[in-house]
Amino acid sequence: MGSSVDADVIIVGAGIAGLSCARQLMKENISFLLLEAGGKIGGRLKTENVDGFRLNYGFQVLQTAYPEAQRMLDFDRLALKPFAPGAMIRIGSKFYRISDPSRRFKDFFSTLIAPIGTLMDRIRILRLARLVSRSKVSDIFSAPEMPTIDFLRKQGFSEKIIQRFFKPFFAGICLDADIRASSRVFCYIFRVFAKGDVTLPAEGMVAIAQQLAQSLAPEKIRTSARVKSVSTGEVVLDSGEKLSGRAVVIATEGPETARLCQSPTPVGSRGELCIYFSAKTAPITEAYLVLNAEPNKMINNLTVPSRVIPSYSPPGMELISVVVLGNPSVDDAMVEKQVRQELMEWFGPIVEDWRHLRTQRIMHALPDQRPPIPNPEESTEPCMPGVYICGEYNSVPGIQWALLSGRQAAEQVIRNLGMHH
Repeated sequence: MGSSVDADVIIVGAGIAGLSCARQLMKENISFLLLEAGGKIGGRLKTENVDGFRLNYGFQVLQTAYPEAQRMLDFDRLALKPFAPGAMIRIGSKFYRISDPSRRFKDFFSTLIAPIGTLMDRIRILRLARLVSRSKVSDIFSAPEMPTIDFLRKQGFSEKIIQRFFKPFFAGICLDADIRASSRVFCYIFRVFAKGDVTLPAEGMVAIAQQLAQSLAPEKIRTSARVKSVSTGEVVLDSGEKLSGRAVVIATEGPETARLCQSPTPVGSRGELCIYFSAKTAPITEAYLVLNAEPNKMINNLTVPSRVIPSYSPPGMELISVVVLGNPSVDDAMVEKQVRQELMEWFGPIVEDWRHLRTQRIMHALPDQRPPIPNPEESTEPCMPGVYICGEYNSVPGIQWALLSGRQAAEQVIRNLGMHH
């Protein structure tokens, strides 16, 4: 190949960080080649079609309050539909609706009588929501940090509301049953929930990646091209093929980024099991996220995606999604059996008629987010000369930060190479 350059920039990983990086380079007329180890673009944003049901990869949603998503995505074309604001919480053998009364007044009474904590707890929730909504994001990520559970205690919340509301809610988002994730992440997530809607795209989460890729020339993207190693100006594929570029951007999952950067620090992973069932009738009629506040149970949360968007299931059927945190040592069949038993306590014998569609065991669903965490608004340092990083490694996971880090990496490359066209 001599000294010819295959592209100005070679991007490793076609998840949303890599796609966001590619789009920014394209805007500046900088040539790039996007390499993806898997057969499809989108990274963890995947949607599988099983018997006419749309199954996203794990419990995934798009928050409309993400500024970077507002900037890069066409929400109308994604045909987003929201979950009901708030949540349903299972305590004892009853379900209670919890909502922000300013957003959903009809749940006001249910929220007031739910046995999740004291009146002061509710006032503190509203105060905290107001505080984080008004804070600048940069202030949230420079505030003193501590494990979320310590932060909630410091804010004066009772043990009851911590165990019955914050634990199932936040554990399901960070896949961290003990809610030890950074208080900065918690405050940011709480802010996003207070300011916008939690939604699903009509065609599944994969539609987000497809929309990002739409403007990119297909010949600039190579799938099934696994990267063996990277060095300054060069990428070597598993096949032995060598590609050269003036810069390389790594946009892979945390553990893979650590491997390619030859970084000695392993990134802790959080896993989840997502179990899908189909049913003739929905166990809940509204589009709520249902949280399990019962201790020592398998189920963390349940949703009925077909209640958010009917096209997630064939006509006359409903799609039910159940999340189990971590990576249980028992096999998938045993997990399904235990989950079904718990669901029968929730909804009765009708659960026996539910058909199991799929169990997804996702080993690396998210990185561990215990403090200290980096500030996701700042670009990650190159891991070697000319090799840049974006995505969740040295950042915070989430669609907002993947999109932002991809754009920032592109801007870093453009600056350092003096490539403004």
